[in-house]
Amino acid sequence: MSMTEEVAQHVHLYRGIADTHTHLILWQTKEMDWKALFQTCVDNGLELALDVGTNTDTFEERLSMVSQFDQLYITDGLSVSKSELPADDLKRRLGELEKQVAEHRGKGKLIAVGEIGLDNHFEYGGVQAQKELFAAQLDIAKQFDLPVVIHTREADPDTYSMLAGAKLGRAGIIHCFSSGWEWARKYLDLGFYISFSGNVTYKKSEPIQEAAAKVPTGRILAETDAPFLTPQKVRKYPNWSGFIGYTYDCIAALRGTLPEELAVQVTQNFRTLMGLTK
Repeated sequence: MSMTEEVAQHVHLYRGIADTHTHLILWQTKEMDWKALFQTCVDNGLELALDVGTNTDTFEERLSMVSQFDQLYITDGLSVSKSELPADDLKRRLGELEKQVAEHRGKGKLIAVGEIGLDNHFEYGGVQAQKELFAAQLDIAKQFDLPVVIHTREADPDTYSMLAGAKLGRAGIIHCFSSGWEWARKYLDLGFYISFSGNVTYKKSEPIQEAAAKVPTGRILAETDAPFLTPQKVRKYPNWSGFIGYTYDCIAALRGTLPEELAVQVTQNFRTLMGLTK
Protein backbone atom coordinates (compact mmCIF):
# COMPACT_ATOMS: atom_id res chain seq x y z
CA MET A 1 0.00 0.00 0.00
CA SER A 2 1.33 3.43 -0.93
CA MET A 3 1.68 6.22 1.62
CA THR A 4 -1.11 8.09 -0.18
CA GLU A 5 -3.48 5.15 0.27
CA GLU A 6 -2.38 4.55 3.85
CA VAL A 7 -2.92 8.08 5.15
CA ALA A 8 -6.20 8.43 3.22
CA GLN A 9 -7.60 5.60 5.32
CA HIS A 10 -7.37 7.85 8.39
CA VAL A 11 -8.91 11.03 6.97
CA HIS A 12 -10.78 12.93 9.69
CA LEU A 13 -12.57 16.15 8.76
CA TYR A 14 -15.76 18.08 9.41
CA ARG A 15 -17.99 19.85 6.90
CA GLY A 16 -16.87 23.41 6.27
CA ILE A 17 -13.49 22.94 7.96
CA ALA A 18 -10.35 24.97 7.14
CA ASP A 19 -6.62 24.26 7.22
CA THR A 20 -5.05 27.69 7.59
CA HIS A 21 -1.43 26.63 7.00
CA THR A 22 -0.03 23.80 4.91
CA HIS A 23 2.86 23.19 2.49
CA LEU A 24 1.50 21.22 -0.44
CA ILE A 25 4.79 21.09 -2.30
CA LEU A 26 6.31 19.28 0.69
CA TRP A 27 3.63 16.60 0.86
CA GLN A 28 5.34 15.10 -2.17
CA THR A 29 8.64 14.77 -0.27
CA LYS A 30 6.80 12.30 1.99
CA GLU A 31 5.72 10.18 -0.97
CA MET A 32 2.19 11.54 -0.86
CA ASP A 33 0.23 12.41 -4.00
CA TRP A 34 -0.85 15.94 -3.03
CA LYS A 35 -3.54 16.26 -5.69
CA ALA A 36 -5.26 12.95 -4.94
CA LEU A 37 -5.13 13.62 -1.21
CA PHE A 38 -6.41 17.17 -1.50
CA GLN A 39 -9.33 15.88 -3.55
CA THR A 40 -10.01 13.46 -0.70
CA CYS A 41 -10.09 16.45 1.65
CA VAL A 42 -12.58 18.30 -0.54
CA ASP A 43 -14.75 15.20 -0.80
CA ASN A 44 -14.79 14.97 3.01
CA GLY A 45 -15.76 18.56 3.73
CA LEU A 46 -12.65 20.76 3.57
CA GLU A 47 -13.81 24.26 2.62
CA LEU A 48 -10.59 26.28 2.69
CA ALA A 49 -6.82 25.75 2.86
CA LEU A 50 -3.85 28.08 2.69
CA ASP A 51 -0.67 26.90 0.96
CA VAL A 52 2.13 28.83 2.63
CA GLY A 53 5.34 29.89 0.94
CA THR A 54 8.92 29.68 2.18
CA ASN A 55 10.82 30.37 -1.05
CA THR A 56 10.07 32.67 -3.99
CA ASP A 57 11.76 30.19 -6.36
CA THR A 58 8.79 27.80 -5.99
CA PHE A 59 6.04 30.41 -6.25
CA GLU A 60 5.02 29.74 -9.86
CA GLU A 61 4.88 25.98 -9.30
CA ARG A 62 2.79 26.47 -6.17
CA LEU A 63 0.50 28.93 -7.93
CA SER A 64 -0.15 26.32 -10.61
CA MET A 65 -0.98 23.79 -7.90
CA VAL A 66 -3.48 25.94 -6.01
CA SER A 67 -5.17 27.05 -9.24
CA GLN A 68 -6.49 23.49 -9.57
CA PHE A 69 -8.83 23.81 -6.56
CA ASP A 70 -11.29 26.57 -5.66
CA GLN A 71 -10.69 25.80 -1.98
CA LEU A 72 -6.99 26.68 -2.12
CA TYR A 73 -5.28 30.03 -1.54
CA ILE A 74 -1.60 30.93 -1.45
CA THR A 75 0.95 33.12 0.31
CA ASP A 76 4.36 34.24 -0.90
CA GLY A 77 7.37 34.80 1.30
CA LEU A 78 10.89 33.89 2.36
CA SER A 79 11.16 31.81 5.50
CA VAL A 80 13.56 32.74 8.28
CA SER A 81 15.92 30.00 7.10
CA LYS A 82 16.67 32.07 3.99
CA SER A 83 18.53 34.57 6.18
CA GLU A 84 21.52 32.24 5.76
CA LEU A 85 21.75 33.02 2.03
CA PRO A 86 24.45 35.29 0.59
CA ALA A 87 23.43 38.96 0.49
CA ASP A 88 23.21 39.13 -3.31
CA ASP A 89 20.97 36.07 -3.51
CA LEU A 90 18.75 37.38 -0.74
CA LYS A 91 18.43 40.76 -2.45
CA ARG A 92 17.38 39.01 -5.66
CA ARG A 93 14.74 36.97 -3.86
CA LEU A 94 13.34 39.99 -2.05
CA GLY A 95 13.05 41.68 -5.43
CA GLU A 96 11.24 38.62 -6.76
CA LEU A 97 8.90 38.65 -3.78
CA GLU A 98 7.95 42.27 -4.32
CA LYS A 99 7.39 41.66 -8.03
CA GLN A 100 5.32 38.50 -7.47
CA VAL A 101 3.15 40.17 -4.85
CA ALA A 102 2.66 43.26 -7.02
CA GLU A 103 1.60 41.11 -9.97
CA HIS A 104 -0.71 38.65 -8.20
CA ARG A 105 -2.20 40.59 -5.31
CA GLY A 106 -5.91 41.12 -5.90
CA LYS A 107 -6.23 38.36 -8.50
CA GLY A 108 -7.94 35.95 -6.13
CA LYS A 109 -5.34 33.42 -5.03
CA LEU A 110 -2.50 35.36 -3.35
CA ILE A 111 -3.86 36.64 -0.03
CA ALA A 112 -0.92 37.08 2.39
CA VAL A 113 2.84 37.44 2.81
CA GLY A 114 4.51 34.58 4.66
CA GLU A 115 5.70 32.67 6.32
CA ILE A 116 8.16 35.18 7.73
CA GLY A 117 9.62 35.77 11.16
CA LEU A 118 12.33 34.87 13.65
CA ASP A 119 13.76 31.63 15.00
CA ASN A 120 16.16 31.53 17.94
CA HIS A 121 16.03 27.75 18.14
CA PHE A 122 17.99 27.17 14.94
CA GLU A 123 19.56 30.65 14.75
CA TYR A 124 19.54 30.71 10.95
CA GLY A 125 21.98 33.33 9.73
CA GLY A 126 22.20 35.04 13.12
CA VAL A 127 19.86 37.41 14.92
CA GLN A 128 20.67 40.51 12.87
CA ALA A 129 20.29 38.80 9.50
CA GLN A 130 16.95 37.34 10.59
CA LYS A 131 15.68 40.72 11.71
CA GLU A 132 16.70 42.39 8.46
CA LEU A 133 14.91 39.78 6.35
CA PHE A 134 11.85 39.97 8.58
CA ALA A 135 11.72 43.77 8.44
CA ALA A 136 12.06 43.84 4.66
CA GLN A 137 9.10 41.50 4.25
CA LEU A 138 6.97 43.35 6.78
CA ASP A 139 7.57 46.42 4.63
CA ILE A 140 6.37 44.55 1.53
CA ALA A 141 3.23 43.38 3.32
CA LYS A 142 2.56 46.94 4.48
CA GLN A 143 3.20 48.33 0.99
CA PHE A 144 0.61 46.02 -0.57
CA ASP A 145 -1.80 46.02 2.40
CA LEU A 146 -1.64 42.25 2.93
CA PRO A 147 -1.85 40.21 6.13
CA VAL A 148 1.28 38.37 7.30
CA VAL A 149 1.83 34.76 8.38
CA ILE A 150 4.33 34.79 11.23
CA HIS A 151 6.80 32.09 12.27
CA THR A 152 8.25 32.68 15.72
CA ARG A 153 10.19 30.10 17.69
CA GLU A 154 11.83 30.95 21.01
CA ALA A 155 11.84 34.55 19.76
CA ASP A 156 8.67 36.13 21.12
CA PRO A 157 10.23 39.30 22.61
CA ASP A 158 11.88 40.31 19.32
CA THR A 159 8.95 39.12 17.19
CA TYR A 160 6.48 41.10 19.25
CA SER A 161 8.67 44.19 19.27
CA MET A 162 9.12 44.17 15.50
CA LEU A 163 5.43 43.57 14.82
CA ALA A 164 4.45 46.35 17.19
CA GLY A 165 6.93 48.71 15.54
CA ALA A 166 5.93 47.82 11.99
CA LYS A 167 2.50 49.45 12.35
CA LEU A 168 1.00 47.18 9.71
CA GLY A 169 -2.18 48.19 7.96
CA ARG A 170 -3.45 44.65 8.51
CA ALA A 171 -2.25 42.13 11.09
CA GLY A 172 -2.24 38.42 10.33
CA ILE A 173 -1.57 35.02 11.87
CA ILE A 174 0.83 33.81 14.52
CA HIS A 175 1.15 30.37 13.00
CA CYS A 176 1.78 27.11 14.87
CA PHE A 177 1.54 28.91 18.20
CA SER A 178 3.98 27.30 20.63
CA SER A 179 4.17 29.72 23.57
CA GLY A 180 1.90 30.36 26.54
CA TRP A 181 -1.19 32.48 27.16
CA GLU A 182 0.74 35.61 28.15
CA TRP A 183 2.35 35.86 24.72
CA ALA A 184 -0.89 34.96 22.96
CA ARG A 185 -2.57 37.87 24.74
CA LYS A 186 0.16 40.27 23.62
CA TYR A 187 -0.20 39.23 19.98
CA LEU A 188 -3.98 39.48 20.25
CA ASP A 189 -3.55 43.06 21.46
CA LEU A 190 -1.75 43.80 18.18
CA GLY A 191 -4.72 42.45 16.24
CA PHE A 192 -3.27 39.05 15.35
CA TYR A 193 -5.11 35.76 15.10
CA ILE A 194 -3.60 32.74 16.88
CA SER A 195 -3.32 29.46 14.98
CA PHE A 196 -2.83 26.07 16.62
CA SER A 197 -1.28 23.02 14.97
CA GLY A 198 -0.91 19.33 15.81
CA ASN A 199 1.52 20.07 18.63
CA VAL A 200 -1.43 21.21 20.75
CA THR A 201 -2.40 17.52 20.93
CA TYR A 202 0.92 16.41 22.45
CA LYS A 203 1.17 15.38 26.08
CA LYS A 204 3.75 17.97 27.13
CA SER A 205 2.01 20.95 25.54
CA GLU A 206 0.21 22.38 28.58
CA PRO A 207 1.15 26.06 27.90
CA ILE A 208 -0.08 25.76 24.30
CA GLN A 209 -3.25 24.04 25.47
CA GLU A 210 -3.93 26.80 27.99
CA ALA A 211 -3.64 29.38 25.22
CA ALA A 212 -5.92 27.33 22.96
CA ALA A 213 -8.53 27.31 25.70
CA LYS A 214 -8.37 31.08 26.26
CA VAL A 215 -7.99 32.71 22.83
CA PRO A 216 -11.22 34.59 22.03
CA THR A 217 -13.67 32.76 19.79
CA GLY A 218 -13.36 35.28 17.00
CA ARG A 219 -9.56 35.14 16.82
CA ILE A 220 -8.72 31.42 16.86
CA LEU A 221 -7.46 29.44 13.86
CA ALA A 222 -6.26 25.87 13.28
CA GLU A 223 -3.72 24.41 10.88
CA THR A 224 -1.70 21.35 10.01
CA ASP A 225 1.67 22.86 9.02
CA ALA A 226 1.73 19.68 6.93
CA PRO A 227 3.69 17.57 6.39
CA PHE A 228 4.97 18.44 9.89
CA LEU A 229 3.47 18.22 13.39
CA THR A 230 1.08 15.33 12.85
CA PRO A 231 -1.58 15.10 15.59
CA GLN A 232 -0.90 12.58 18.35
CA LYS A 233 -3.48 9.97 17.29
CA VAL A 234 -1.88 9.52 13.86
CA ARG A 235 1.62 10.67 14.67
CA LYS A 236 3.36 7.77 12.91
CA TYR A 237 2.30 9.23 9.54
CA PRO A 238 3.36 12.38 7.70
CA ASN A 239 0.81 15.13 8.18
CA TRP A 240 -1.69 16.36 5.56
CA SER A 241 -4.87 18.42 5.57
CA GLY A 242 -6.99 15.30 6.00
CA PHE A 243 -5.69 14.93 9.56
CA ILE A 244 -6.72 18.37 10.79
CA GLY A 245 -9.93 17.06 12.34
CA TYR A 246 -7.85 15.50 15.12
CA THR A 247 -6.48 18.94 16.01
CA TYR A 248 -9.98 20.42 16.00
CA ASP A 249 -11.10 17.63 18.35
CA CYS A 250 -8.39 18.56 20.86
CA ILE A 251 -8.98 22.32 20.70
CA ALA A 252 -12.75 21.91 20.95
CA ALA A 253 -12.39 19.72 24.03
CA LEU A 254 -10.13 22.30 25.67
CA ARG A 255 -12.72 25.00 24.97
CA GLY A 256 -15.78 22.97 25.94
CA THR A 257 -17.38 23.15 22.51
CA LEU A 258 -18.07 20.79 19.62
CA PRO A 259 -15.49 20.34 16.85
CA GLU A 260 -18.22 20.90 14.26
CA GLU A 261 -18.96 24.30 15.81
CA LEU A 262 -15.26 25.15 16.04
CA ALA A 263 -14.83 24.29 12.36
CA VAL A 264 -17.54 26.77 11.37
CA GLN A 265 -16.00 29.47 13.59
CA VAL A 266 -12.43 28.99 12.36
CA THR A 267 -13.51 29.15 8.72
CA GLN A 268 -15.45 32.34 9.44
CA ASN A 269 -12.44 33.81 11.25
CA PHE A 270 -10.14 32.99 8.35
CA ARG A 271 -12.51 34.55 5.83
CA THR A 272 -12.78 37.69 7.94
CA LEU A 273 -9.01 38.05 8.34
CA MET A 274 -8.27 37.47 4.67
CA GLY A 275 -11.22 39.43 3.33
CA LEU A 276 -12.69 36.40 1.57
CA THR A 277 -16.33 36.08 0.60
CA LYS A 278 -18.17 32.98 -0.44
